[in-house]
Amino acid sequence: MAKHKNIIIFAATFLMWFSIYTYQSNFTPYMQNALQFTPSMVGIVIGSYGLTQMILRIPLGVLSDKLGSRKLFIIIGVAFTFISAFLLFLSDDYTVVLIARASVGIAASTWVSFMVLFSSYYEKDKTVKAAGTLNFFNNIGQLSGIICGSLLVSFTLWKDKSAFLLAAIVGLIAFICSFFIYEDKTKIKINADAPPQNKARFADVISNKTLVIISCIGAVSQLITFSTIFGFTPAYATDVLGINALQNGVLMVFSYIPTAFGALFLSRFLAGRFKEYKLVIAGMMMLGVTTVLIPFTFNYELLIITQVIAGFGRGISFPLLMGLSIKKIQENQRGAAMGIFQAVYSFGMFFGPFITGLIKEIFELGAAFIFLGSVCFFFTVISYFLLRKLDI
Repeated sequence: MAKHKNIIIFAATFLMWFSIYTYQSNFTPYMQNALQFTPSMVGIVIGSYGLTQMILRIPLGVLSDKLGSRKLFIIIGVAFTFISAFLLFLSDDYTVVLIARASVGIAASTWVSFMVLFSSYYEKDKTVKAAGTLNFFNNIGQLSGIICGSLLVSFTLWKDKSAFLLAAIVGLIAFICSFFIYEDKTKIKINADAPPQNKARFADVISNKTLVIISCIGAVSQLITFSTIFGFTPAYATDVLGINALQNGVLMVFSYIPTAFGALFLSRFLAGRFKEYKLVIAGMMMLGVTTVLIPFTFNYELLIITQVIAGFGRGISFPLLMGLSIKKIQENQRGAAMGIFQAVYSFGMFFGPFITGLIKEIFELGAAFIFLGSVCFFFTVISYFLLRKLDI
């Protein structure tokens, strides 16, 4: 039974993230070149994905704790992977594109429920390992979607529209698969023997020092990620280096392979052998340094190297942050805690692309990368001194 329930949630995770990332590698160039959106418009569309999550993740986490169900929210959320992609396939209108991108943020918001439900399959001291394992399938799904989408954009007549159609089909399959996910509701202790969910208990969760620090680091991590490889790095590669859609897909693949295997390497070899906060800091430093270096890379191969390093750093640090966010939180409060963590890091997902778009319009894209990398480096140094005081 244990093996069967793992396979189903792994499949649902893989398919959902495959759908969401099928058109990711060429989405920014598509909006800039095919749809003629301005950099600030592009930044708002990219950031709307994070804005939706920033708004929804805490309420979804708290509500899932209260109702005692993670699966229900997974089913509802996964449906939006289909809805979003189908809207993008149907229309080029800016408002529709914005709504579609914000809608897929609803699907991503249910990652709260995915992580907490999967963590319930394991003992409490195994949450970091669980996070690394599920993040592996998350990353492999994203990587597979990027590869297939890039091939479709490069070699089919419909180009970007074909990627949107594939995303819609896979999203529909993920929706069907989500109905078969296993959930043991008895693991969520919300019955009479547990204290009722109230403002005081929520305040205890949101004031947890470890959760606050980890969430802020997560926000900086996502600010960098969604401003660079998921935002304007493909635009830089297209505008400055002159690469095509397939090469942009390859660039993202080289970012994602080390991300996926960094997460697996973390769960299998690093977790438990090194202080977790030191691994977080190492991964964040990789992100900061490589972001600063982007505008100084004047050929395609060097840009790939920066993304390989950044991807490995992300693969090590982010699953750790996710696992640490609920490691010291009791079971019936983990939905709220994971919701807080993901809502805070969604702040970075929204404001990163928005700020990058504005800087690009006023100055140039290279200045935005230097600014973002410097912010990451500065915050990482501060985080080192904060984290080493905590028992993690």
